[in-house]
Amino acid sequence: MSLDPSWRPAFETIVWAAGHINEEAVATAIREDVARRGQDLSGDSDDYWRLIGEAAVEAVVFDLVEEAKRWGTEFPSSGGPDSPGQ
Repeated sequence: MSLDPSWRPAFETIVWAAGHINEEAVATAIREDVARRGQDLSGDSDDYWRLIGEAAVEAVVFDLVEEAKRWGTEFPSSGGPDSPGQ
Protein backbone atom coordinates (compact mmCIF):
# COMPACT_ATOMS: atom_id res chain seq x y z
CA MET A 1 0.00 0.00 0.00
CA SER A 2 1.35 3.41 -0.83
CA LEU A 3 0.06 6.79 0.21
CA ASP A 4 -0.34 9.83 -1.98
CA PRO A 5 2.86 11.90 -1.49
CA SER A 6 0.75 14.90 -0.49
CA TRP A 7 -0.99 13.00 2.35
CA ARG A 8 -0.40 14.32 5.86
CA PRO A 9 -1.70 12.86 9.14
CA ALA A 10 -4.36 14.95 10.81
CA PHE A 11 -3.37 16.60 14.08
CA GLU A 12 -6.28 14.81 15.73
CA THR A 13 -4.86 11.46 14.62
CA ILE A 14 -1.53 12.18 16.30
CA VAL A 15 -3.27 13.31 19.49
CA TRP A 16 -5.49 10.21 19.42
CA ALA A 17 -2.49 7.91 18.96
CA ALA A 18 -0.50 9.53 21.76
CA GLY A 19 -3.45 9.22 24.10
CA HIS A 20 -4.31 5.61 23.31
CA ILE A 21 -1.00 3.78 23.53
CA ASN A 22 -1.18 1.14 26.24
CA GLU A 23 2.27 1.63 27.76
CA GLU A 24 2.05 -1.46 29.94
CA ALA A 25 1.14 -3.69 26.98
CA VAL A 26 3.89 -2.11 24.87
CA ALA A 27 6.50 -2.60 27.61
CA THR A 28 5.47 -6.23 28.05
CA ALA A 29 5.62 -6.87 24.30
CA ILE A 30 9.09 -5.30 24.04
CA ARG A 31 10.37 -7.28 27.02
CA GLU A 32 9.05 -10.58 25.63
CA ASP A 33 10.25 -9.90 22.08
CA VAL A 34 13.76 -8.93 23.17
CA ALA A 35 13.98 -11.92 25.53
CA ARG A 36 12.98 -14.23 22.66
CA ARG A 37 15.04 -12.72 19.84
CA GLY A 38 17.98 -11.25 21.75
CA GLN A 39 19.25 -14.28 23.64
CA ASP A 40 22.57 -14.35 21.80
CA LEU A 41 23.17 -10.59 21.74
CA SER A 42 25.41 -8.59 24.05
CA GLY A 43 23.52 -5.84 25.88
CA ASP A 44 25.93 -3.19 24.64
CA SER A 45 26.06 -4.27 20.98
CA ASP A 46 24.60 -2.31 18.08
CA ASP A 47 22.53 -5.38 17.13
CA TYR A 48 20.97 -5.48 20.61
CA TRP A 49 19.96 -1.82 20.46
CA ARG A 50 18.66 -2.22 16.91
CA LEU A 51 16.52 -5.10 18.21
CA ILE A 52 15.23 -2.85 21.03
CA GLY A 53 14.27 -0.24 18.42
CA GLU A 54 12.55 -2.79 16.17
CA ALA A 55 10.67 -4.32 19.09
CA ALA A 56 9.54 -0.89 20.30
CA VAL A 57 8.26 0.22 16.89
CA GLU A 58 6.48 -3.09 16.30
CA ALA A 59 4.88 -3.06 19.76
CA VAL A 60 3.62 0.52 19.45
CA VAL A 61 2.25 0.05 15.94
CA PHE A 62 0.57 -3.25 16.84
CA ASP A 63 -0.99 -1.68 19.94
CA LEU A 64 -2.32 1.30 17.95
CA VAL A 65 -3.70 -0.94 15.19
CA GLU A 66 -5.55 -3.06 17.75
CA GLU A 67 -6.93 0.08 19.44
CA ALA A 68 -7.99 1.52 16.06
CA LYS A 69 -9.83 -1.72 15.29
CA ARG A 70 -11.69 -1.41 18.60
CA TRP A 71 -12.71 2.10 17.49
CA GLY A 72 -14.07 0.69 14.22
CA THR A 73 -11.23 1.44 11.81
CA GLU A 74 -11.29 -0.95 8.87
CA PHE A 75 -8.04 -2.35 7.51
CA PRO A 76 -7.41 -4.12 4.20
CA SER A 77 -7.29 -7.91 4.51
CA SER A 78 -3.74 -9.16 5.00
CA GLY A 79 -1.84 -10.41 2.00
CA GLY A 80 -3.74 -8.40 -0.58
CA PRO A 81 -2.33 -5.78 -2.94
CA ASP A 82 -3.47 -2.97 -0.64
CA SER A 83 -1.97 -4.48 2.51
CA PRO A 84 0.71 -2.48 4.32
CA GLY A 85 4.17 -3.45 3.17
CA GLN A 86 3.03 -4.47 -0.30
